[in-house]
Amino acid sequence: MDSRPADSPGETREHAPIAMPRKSTVERADADDADGIGSRLDSLVRRTGRVLLDRCPNFEAELRYVRSRYADAYLRAAQFRYNRAHRAPIDPYRIYWVDPGRIVRLSAPSTVSRFRRLGTVADGDWDRFGVRFRDTDVFYGFRRHFEDGVPWDETAFFDRIVDEIDAGAERWGCQSRAAFERRCARLDRLYESIREHGFASQRELVAADVDDPVAYRRETLSDRIINDEIAVDIGRDGDLLFADGRNRLAIAKVLDVDAVPVVVFRRHAQWVAYRDAVAAFIRCGGAPAPAIRTHPDLAPLVDDEHGT
Repeated sequence: MDSRPADSPGETREHAPIAMPRKSTVERADADDADGIGSRLDSLVRRTGRVLLDRCPNFEAELRYVRSRYADAYLRAAQFRYNRAHRAPIDPYRIYWVDPGRIVRLSAPSTVSRFRRLGTVADGDWDRFGVRFRDTDVFYGFRRHFEDGVPWDETAFFDRIVDEIDAGAERWGCQSRAAFERRCARLDRLYESIREHGFASQRELVAADVDDPVAYRRETLSDRIINDEIAVDIGRDGDLLFADGRNRLAIAKVLDVDAVPVVVFRRHAQWVAYRDAVAAFIRCGGAPAPAIRTHPDLAPLVDDEHGT
């Protein structure tokens, strides 16, 4: 269970960085996704929102708010269904503070919207993807820029993104080189903010009324948690796998911070079965092993049962 060695700054083996994998349909998602109903409904909401935005551009904030309420309602319904079926409950908005060194490998990318991945259960081999976060050109570019002082536009990561934009794709929310350069400038501000003030969750940033340099305009706290926290998937053996939030995770690894806030997207079906068994064992008075007390997805089961 989560037995692979933690990532560490000491890993200096040079290699040719690989492009961050794009979204795919590797996994079999939850039942809602499997029959396509959720995907079709989500697409309908998106299309309707785009049509309304084209017709009423002054109502962009209101449309974003409606989208956020839709996502929240979906998540609350999914949470209710999950908790009725499992001994170990989940809260899709729960924040876990974890050592970023534990997030070593990538989960297989998914086409499913972020909010529809929160708190889902999926079988399959998406947790056997095998690519390490430190082997991606994103992390390599961040390390060269922030550690070695290399300008963004001299990194392979920058060149790849600009090439894809020039080919007609939208990347990192940008449709031009100039827009991506502005995005990189915001990454510089994010890095300086984290280096100076440390990591904070989106909830903490909202409470302190602190600006997030790279966050898109969000209308609700739940929207910020869904879209702007680092997100992990949990594999069958309990491994924490990178799912989203590359900016913050890359900066955390460069700065070697002790802990970062994350939310959990997918859990492997085998891990969920083990997690439920742990919850049943604890409720029957069993004494949890140290490995359970130190795993971020299991320790709360102990704390919640004992009211700590």
